[in-house]
Amino acid sequence: MAKSPMDTLQLSYIQIAIAFLLFAQAKSTTEHTSTPQPNDTNTACIASERSALLAFRAGLSDPANLLSSWKGDDCCGWKGVYCSNRTGHVVKLDLQGSGYTIDSDSRKVLAGNISSSLLGLQHLRYLDLSFNEFDKMQIPEFIGSLHKLRYLDLSMSMFIGRIPPQLGNLSNLQYLDLRSSYQDRDIHDGTYSTDIMWLSRLTSLEHLDMTYVDLSAIVHWLPVVNMLPTLKFLFLTSCQLRTSPESLQLSNLTSLETLFLVGNQFHQRSTPNWFWDLTSLKYLDISYNGFYGPFPDEIGNMTSMVELHLSANSLVGMMPSNMKNLCNLEVLYSYTSNINGSITELLHR
Repeated sequence: MAKSPMDTLQLSYIQIAIAFLLFAQAKSTTEHTSTPQPNDTNTACIASERSALLAFRAGLSDPANLLSSWKGDDCCGWKGVYCSNRTGHVVKLDLQGSGYTIDSDSRKVLAGNISSSLLGLQHLRYLDLSFNEFDKMQIPEFIGSLHKLRYLDLSMSMFIGRIPPQLGNLSNLQYLDLRSSYQDRDIHDGTYSTDIMWLSRLTSLEHLDMTYVDLSAIVHWLPVVNMLPTLKFLFLTSCQLRTSPESLQLSNLTSLETLFLVGNQFHQRSTPNWFWDLTSLKYLDISYNGFYGPFPDEIGNMTSMVELHLSANSLVGMMPSNMKNLCNLEVLYSYTSNINGSITELLHR
């Protein structure tokens, strides 16, 4: 029976919810492993770093008084500022806003300019400026000089323009979130990149999210991603990618567990395709990509799979019998595909 528009819309919301749950889970895991512990009450604030923080604050607009605690000599006690118990250096700056809340009156965000005074925090390992409103500002190139960063989240903060390749200098990064606030396909209303070779230098990266970043000018994106051997989570949703290679001659993505390629413009046969060879995958979403052709037999080899999203493509044919090998599979979405055969055996294995 054909899906009604309402059914399709509801399933789309479910997919978005699942994506955010996976993102939260991945973020929580990364924070647990790389976040410095809160500062000790006896930690002394380093004067030069306090000055750098105050200069940074001076460039911001703070209508909700999020930084009202930023006064006095003890910068290690300021909201969002964490210092090393051992050295006293500022190692974490967590200034995530609450943009995109349903109630606009409850939104608490920072705006204004991001000052290069942050370069005074050369021991910074964690920087989160997500969900703020740096409206029509480009991501500052100088962030690429904070060489000790392991965690960088600039997502959903209304940045525009080219993503600076200087971010490739952050060789210690494990977590990078550059999700764009703009779903508009006008390149001037969001972030974009015409060359992502800088990513290849982030060889410790485990989590990469470039959702809604315009990558339409990039053809050979996969060889660059393949240079990230520690990558576990990859989100390239609605990036206007147009090519999905049939295979990787030598895959380095043996640690990849989560892959979201939703809403790109591949419009090619579903098989052969490089991601069917990633047997480490637990979560795969290739919905809304224009894939067509037979339901891939290769799925039966992906024995780690927990969630598989194939919806809004043009897959046809019989569901492969080897799907009974997917003993960990909990969720399968394949609506709008013309697939024959019963899934009873799969569900009651």
